[in-house]
Amino acid sequence: MKRIAVILVDWNGIEVTLPCLQSLNAVKPSDKYSIELIVVDNGSTIPILDRIKNMYSDVVVFRSEENRGFAAGCNIGIKYAIESGIDYSLLLNNDTTVEPDFVSHLFDSIEGNPTVGLAQPKILFQHDKNLIWNAGNRFNKWIGLTRTNGYGEKNSNKYDSITTMPWATGCCMLINNKLFTREGLGLLNETYETYYEDVEFSFRVREKGYRISYVPSSIVYHIAGYSVNSNQETQEGPTHPFVVYLHSRNRIFLLREFSSWYVMPTVVLYQIMYYKILILRFLLLWRPKKLRAVLRSISDGISNSYDSMNRSFSSPIVRC
Repeated sequence: MKRIAVILVDWNGIEVTLPCLQSLNAVKPSDKYSIELIVVDNGSTIPILDRIKNMYSDVVVFRSEENRGFAAGCNIGIKYAIESGIDYSLLLNNDTTVEPDFVSHLFDSIEGNPTVGLAQPKILFQHDKNLIWNAGNRFNKWIGLTRTNGYGEKNSNKYDSITTMPWATGCCMLINNKLFTREGLGLLNETYETYYEDVEFSFRVREKGYRISYVPSSIVYHIAGYSVNSNQETQEGPTHPFVVYLHSRNRIFLLREFSSWYVMPTVVLYQIMYYKILILRFLLLWRPKKLRAVLRSISDGISNSYDSMNRSFSSPIVRC
């Protein structure tokens, strides 16, 4: 029987983590695999170990004293899974709930196809389960643009075919751990912290010769934006400038690493246009912290800098 580690990363989100664990407890048992639940407390202000253990005694909980970002939080769980001889790591956002059969469909898509390294479900919005959040992903290499299929559309059979795609979202992805143990693939890139770390990881999986599968029969529901949007409206808007910084910087990191020489002219032209529009937007809205975040992200992205953000921004986050 195969073993699957389901890994949740929590940062001050116990109110969504507990319902997620509750939905995972309702996952149908299988004679093909067993499920082990892992929660990584990524520097929560109030440690969550006791609250989880009081309700779910069989959950493995790790604690980081500081928020090291989504990628590093996931890596804590993945390392444990590898060291414990677990066959699969299933990354799952803590602000999700799942259908009872969601694991079985993902498992079958990889276990029966040795060329598939990652699998992703169809992800719907939690607040309206008839709306799509992610029904697979695309990447336009000529301009360096990542896109998701079906966002905001009504759920229908339009996106109900199993397909191969260029990248999987870290909101929910099943990873065959042989990528680490046999193929020598590195873990999630912790320099990205949050945003595009899933795309970067997916691209490295494909470089190893493995496919990434979209499995629409597997269904997950996502709150979306839980950890990055504030309830307090400020001059800067609900999203913290640090989110803007990471998203903008990591976009440049990704394109520098994976853009082929022959697409660089169009990639650079498109990105110049994109960042000019972003800068103009924050100027017109007069959001000086976000404007500074974009300018710093461009500088750090081009210079391949990983640490200047720690001197300029202070809000820790996990994935939205």
